[in-house]
Amino acid sequence: MKTLRLSLALIVASFAFANLVRSEETKPAGKPAKCCEKAAAEGKSCTHGCCAANAKDDKNCEKCGGKNEAKAEKAM
Repeated sequence: MKTLRLSLALIVASFAFANLVRSEETKPAGKPAKCCEKAAAEGKSCTHGCCAANAKDDKNCEKCGGKNEAKAEKAM
């Protein structure tokens, strides 16, 4: 009976861990600011100082209206 409980506990824990890992992988990327989107559409990089400073850290500028989260990886 103890082995059955232990087995069930391990199975439940492994499913919980798998769901946690899956949710970490599917987090939405941050949203760039409008000025950065406009510059990217023109094939340039944004010239705002705050945007350039955040770009060094691979983040979006929150001051200009973006979400300060990691940028999305570009598809090849």
